[in-house]
Amino acid sequence: MPESEQLIDIRQVAETLGKSVESIRKYKNFGIIRVTDKRGNKDLFDREEILKIRDRLRELRLKGLSLSQIADQLASARADGPGFGIIRTMGGLPPARDPNRPTKVLVVDDEEDVRSTLSEFLGEHGFATVEAADGEEALAKSFTEKPDLILLDLRLPKVDGYQVCQTLKGNPITSVIPIIMVTALNATPQKVMGMEYGADDYIEKPFDLEELLARIRMVMRRAQAVAQ
Repeated sequence: MPESEQLIDIRQVAETLGKSVESIRKYKNFGIIRVTDKRGNKDLFDREEILKIRDRLRELRLKGLSLSQIADQLASARADGPGFGIIRTMGGLPPARDPNRPTKVLVVDDEEDVRSTLSEFLGEHGFATVEAADGEEALAKSFTEKPDLILLDLRLPKVDGYQVCQTLKGNPITSVIPIIMVTALNATPQKVMGMEYGADDYIEKPFDLEELLARIRMVMRRAQAVAQ
């Protein structure tokens, strides 16, 4: 098949899968489908791979799985080889970390100034950072970026921090990622609810950066102790 026919754009993917373009964009954000090439601002996808996952997608959707769970299942299947072997469920303890790789923190906040300040501060202390501005982006990047820890503001657009925390802690792949939630000052009900959804720790706004650093290190030590 000529390359021009092998690569298809997002509208053709939508037609192939019988979905809306908006749904396909969500599939892309969660890593369910993967961009093969770019031409200008246009994302192009491999037609053969889309056809391979079409039936799998239908089966997984019929099982009532969320997009993040579907992304996990397809990632596992891809690891089995080009034929997308048997879909298996992954879970359990956190994967072993490369000690030479910096700890990756996903910074989730809808305020750009807050994200940039935290990213700069953490970068100065040897951390790698990834940013997300809303709950949907936080969920997607939790799967595509595989952070070692998430710093999660609770008041977020699209999907709030509680839902993000509940979704990640309810998934066997992401449940092992420590989450530090960021709450408003003296917001005890927020703290209680966040902990009930599975958050590992919390810090109140406005917070001291050195205190935040200490909490991140404490939570990471606790997570590594569990993994050993």
